[in-house]
Amino acid sequence: MRLKSSFLGLGGVVTAAILAGAHTLAAATVELRFAARVGKEPARCGATYTGIGLSKASMFLQDFRVYVSSIRLLKADGSEVPVALTPDGVWQNDQVALLDFEDATGNCNGNAPTNDRVRGTVPEGQYTGVVFEVGVPFALNHQDPTLAGPPLNFSALTWPWAGGYKFTTIDFDTKAPGERQKVPVEGSKEKASASGFSVHLGSTGCVSSGPRVPPQAPCANPNRPVYRFESFDAGKDVIVMDLAALLAGTDVTVNMPGSPSGCMSFPKDDDCIAIMDRFGLPFRGKPSAGQTFVRVEHGS
Repeated sequence: MRLKSSFLGLGGVVTAAILAGAHTLAAATVELRFAARVGKEPARCGATYTGIGLSKASMFLQDFRVYVSSIRLLKADGSEVPVALTPDGVWQNDQVALLDFEDATGNCNGNAPTNDRVRGTVPEGQYTGVVFEVGVPFALNHQDPTLAGPPLNFSALTWPWAGGYKFTTIDFDTKAPGERQKVPVEGSKEKASASGFSVHLGSTGCVSSGPRVPPQAPCANPNRPVYRFESFDAGKDVIVMDLAALLAGTDVTVNMPGSPSGCMSFPKDDDCIAIMDRFGLPFRGKPSAGQTFVRVEHGS
């Protein structure tokens, strides 16, 4: 037996029903919901979070944006069915979507609009799980963002073309605004907060003839983590990205000398050791013990 689900028309949401562990999509349109958390709390720009990382530091969120791609739904036999993303001219094209959890209020310095959904289509059928990647596909990753279409048109979410996009742009400070001290940024006239911390996940080991020349071969470290959940109901469940879990093994109040603040994904950066492990990525030739960044919260 199975329960029927409903379709709300073109561009609408599939409400899936669950029975005996299977979710029946009676129509082709599907919407995946994401949420940003700091432990059990929603991640918000104006909030203060405590107990972060090894030093139990405070966190004042400044940015939290993530690219996701290669989304597939799982059938009961384990086979994967690609979700064809629906371009909307803002948050997603046909290959990649941008999740934006900041709204430029409080401590945040991004943009006011937010997005926590990914929309697409799949063939009619029963689906029991979901698989997706955090990252931008190689074919799109090394381009001029000033010429790129949405959602890849944000220069703030990129490194030079040879490095590609920041798959995650996670920025925060461990001090309240009135307590922050500014220090010079090496090689520039700018100053940055001495208590700031960032997690910019992206590809490294990308070989090209210059910073604005795209690499012709895949990067040595693609750094596109894959997250697979055997039990997922698109009509009820939420995919959660948890900053507290990602930072649990890191002292966010210190930084490796001579390196940018936080983790920039480069193999020589000691600040990345625990973070890459919690992303579920190998680092310095050592495999991950298992990701803790993403989980599924099941609805009732």
